[in-house]
Amino acid sequence: MKKIFHITNGDYLAEDLKKTSIEGKIIVCREALISGNLKAESLEEFWEIRAKSISEDYNISKESYYEKSVSEFERILNIPEGSEVNLWFENDLFCQVNLWFCISLISKVNNLKIYRVFPKEIVENHWKGFSDSEGSDLEESLKSKVLFDKNDIELAQNLWKAYQNNDIDYLKQLSEDQSDCFHFLKEVTEAYINIKPENFIKNQIENGLTDFDSVLKKFQQELGIFGFGDLQVKKIYDKVLIQK
Repeated sequence: MKKIFHITNGDYLAEDLKKTSIEGKIIVCREALISGNLKAESLEEFWEIRAKSISEDYNISKESYYEKSVSEFERILNIPEGSEVNLWFENDLFCQVNLWFCISLISKVNNLKIYRVFPKEIVENHWKGFSDSEGSDLEESLKSKVLFDKNDIELAQNLWKAYQNNDIDYLKQLSEDQSDCFHFLKEVTEAYINIKPENFIKNQIENGLTDFDSVLKKFQQELGIFGFGDLQVKKIYDKVLIQK
């Protein structure tokens, strides 16, 4: 019998999936590869670099990073050959970068059937994602999953390499590729290249919007494409305040 695995971006969605009748084991991607150091020669070195980065950015101990994050990524590497893997990731930049990385790990396992599961489409806000989904929506999303072919996997691997090496030209070139497994790739890449969240927050503060909750709300309204949560926005907000 084929084994089924679901990889979610974060714990909230993992908890929501557990409340549905969806079968399979859940692996949680607990990372924020949108920021911090990414360059490494090996996976072992990568974990070391990320543990240091995460402990500095989010005040999480290195031990905790290994225990909560690396252990889940190792579960990805240990998915049995011939399994089905469903990737539950949203369309914003935060999720996309984590997705590219997860695929770079999954691609090390042979003979997998890999699918992308998209959140239900919210026309007025493409970046809302799974947070507004009910259990029945999640089940519907799974029914509409999209199979990755060889080209889609290769695209994800290349996107990750380009992002990891901050190769802007290559990233721009890759974002032109058409793939049913990646929606808004061009828009997300352009936002990453052209919009500086720090400048946006600086402008808000200079225009009199100084308290954090107001800045966060404005950021998520106007720059939802980045997919930043309060921790990411707070880090930039604090940095801007120090510079003032």
